[in-house]
Amino acid sequence: MRLAVLIALLATPSLADGGITVQLPDDAKIAEAATPEFLTELVNANVIGMNCPGFEIDQGEWTLITGTADKVAEAIGVMDAGEYDDKFYGPAFAMLDKPESCAKEGPKIDPLIERLKAMGGDTKPIG
Repeated sequence: MRLAVLIALLATPSLADGGITVQLPDDAKIAEAATPEFLTELVNANVIGMNCPGFEIDQGEWTLITGTADKVAEAIGVMDAGEYDDKFYGPAFAMLDKPESCAKEGPKIDPLIERLKAMGGDTKPIG
């Protein structure tokens, strides 16, 4: 992910590549939840949801997950796109090499989306 894209996704609400804008969780709630572990959950959900049959995420869900992930990355101090890729996206994509990853991680996506909604986010397009 290029730094410019990362920076563009940090604003609430979030705009996806296809032009869908969704409400991201409240900044204060993101700050409370911001940990490397939470960022890992978000990145894993993105990678699994985009690559595992049966666990696909739609554009609103993708925007909510990735927009929140970028805000969490900012909150924990991951501002460099290379660091973001090396520490979070690289391991998430490597996880796809294990045959059990989709079955293990896929069921975690819906509860994560519900958590993001409880934090003030939504998957419905706005605007």
